[in-house]
Amino acid sequence: MAQAATGSKETTAAKAGLPGGYAGRLLRVDLGAGRAWSQPWTPQEMHDYLGGAGLGAKILWEEVPPEVGWDHPENRLVLATGPFAGLPVWGTGGLTVITRGAMTNGATSTQANGFFGANLKFSGYDAIVLQGQAPRWVYLLIHDDQVEVRDAAHLLGKDTWETQDALSAEIGLAGHMLSVYSIGPAGENLVRFAAIQGDYGHVASKNGCGAVMGQKRLKAVAIVRGTHALRAADPRGVIAAADEIAHDLKTNPAARTLYEYGTLPGVVNLHGIGALPIKNYTTSVAPSDVDMKTWEAPALRQGFDHRGHQCSACGMHHCHMQVLPRGKYAGQIVDEPEYEGWSGAGWTIGLTDPVAVSWLNTRIDRACVDVNEFGWLCGWVMECMEKGYITEAQLGFPLTWGDAEGANRLLDLLSRRQGLGDLLAEGTKIAAERLGGPAAECAIYTGKNASPRGHDHRARWDELLDTCTGSTGTLETGPPVFPTELGLPARINPFDPEQVARQTAGLNGRRHFEDSLGACIFTTRTTFENLCRALSAATGWEVTRDDAVRFGRRIGAMFRAFNLRCGIGPDKEFPSKRYGSVPVDGPAKGQTVEKHWEHMLDVWYEGMGYDRPTGRPKPETLRALGLEWMIPAVWGTK
Repeated sequence: MAQAATGSKETTAAKAGLPGGYAGRLLRVDLGAGRAWSQPWTPQEMHDYLGGAGLGAKILWEEVPPEVGWDHPENRLVLATGPFAGLPVWGTGGLTVITRGAMTNGATSTQANGFFGANLKFSGYDAIVLQGQAPRWVYLLIHDDQVEVRDAAHLLGKDTWETQDALSAEIGLAGHMLSVYSIGPAGENLVRFAAIQGDYGHVASKNGCGAVMGQKRLKAVAIVRGTHALRAADPRGVIAAADEIAHDLKTNPAARTLYEYGTLPGVVNLHGIGALPIKNYTTSVAPSDVDMKTWEAPALRQGFDHRGHQCSACGMHHCHMQVLPRGKYAGQIVDEPEYEGWSGAGWTIGLTDPVAVSWLNTRIDRACVDVNEFGWLCGWVMECMEKGYITEAQLGFPLTWGDAEGANRLLDLLSRRQGLGDLLAEGTKIAAERLGGPAAECAIYTGKNASPRGHDHRARWDELLDTCTGSTGTLETGPPVFPTELGLPARINPFDPEQVARQTAGLNGRRHFEDSLGACIFTTRTTFENLCRALSAATGWEVTRDDAVRFGRRIGAMFRAFNLRCGIGPDKEFPSKRYGSVPVDGPAKGQTVEKHWEHMLDVWYEGMGYDRPTGRPKPETLRALGLEWMIPAVWGTK
């Protein structure tokens, strides 16, 4: 189909005065017209919006008006990197996907890694901005300045791994030479929690970004590792800062286990505080026949034949492929689950056989759905069938706690929107509300139709508050790295509503800053000082910690303003009945967040500088963040 050379004159113009770390161009693709072109963006825009989440927030605000919903052709799907992508800092193949998402119909910012970000930068672009809807299924091939919109009819029905295999064979490249991000059957069929998956196991999972890609009839984006040079303003400074960050990750107690085992330690650690979600929040205690020592991180790696699967420029011992050692699928190569895979494909649905969890987790990735949302949905269906709220006749087959094969049948049913799967593909909240009755009362979701990450937030009130108030369909603060950097206490009482709300508001901004750098959030678990040193050396700017905090909060305010303009306001900031319920056992037994909820919102709003009745960032807050130009639109004043 269409082919476009997007090259040289604009490249030369864009690089005049270009900060280090940037390619200087955005790749624009109109899928409806089959046309691609490059667009320079200015050094001032780079300084103000960095890349990733920041650039995406700008594009959403400027180009997606309220009448353009998630499934409208003019919705934008932005695949963006940041100034670290392609530089020798760990984990800098990072990709941030920004769009108006299918779950909340509001802003989305979700991240994945692998090689996409680095390959995109070496192809001469900082981001891809997709608009329009292709008249028939297509995929995008980028090879330096050659951009092709190709027919994808032969890829339909293939899962994400099959799609990557097919494109590797077709293009004749594999490994880090070709990064492919695609959707599977769930994305093709517009499952609302469809994800975009790439490089065999990396997933931009939140808020239905895969459904947006499916609505545009875009099956995949394939990027050949390009040949464009990438400059750092101070190369020695970048390497020195990168060494300091790597040393921090390898030695600091807050990051060392992540360096050694990735997110695997989360299972036992979260079980110890009552935050591991078990059987749809019906209990917080592991079954008596499960030895939690077998769920320690080293034990989870025993018995599997592991294969290296690291991301671009990364030294973490985090990502692996593994061979299933026993059972019906022995010998299959799968992706080692992250913590959220062990949770969503395992504990949430009562499945505690690590081999079965590992298999199911990869099935979910290959279908391209969010493993967390699948866990909440599948666990809810299992509980409903146990209690008779959903019958076997309705579903078409039996489904009980811990049934991996049954869960896979459910995955296939909803991915193809067959039978009851058509309703389940709408997500837990919509399915529960349409089913109604007692079934609705045991579903886990937020008022905005977001879903929690793979935790029992009844033991983590900070993340419960963050999930319900966030604007992007997922967590926006994350666990603190060094809260004392921001003048916040190192530790707080996790069940003190005042402390929790102040801490959550105080930490806001860091995640948006990290998600704008083009780096993995696991390799940014260091000090602000180190990140700012690396950013300053990369770009040539003088970036301070206060600059970074202000930047992150500015992006958060832009996402909030976008959502308010779309009608997503504070009336939707609450947990569902089960999500906000009182744990009946475990370390958090008896703790009730419900009676503190309104006060926590009051404190959080005050800390954020947002207007409590309307949810809007106050004019003085917008001015302090350098967003005074948004005041007329947000407040309706001149």
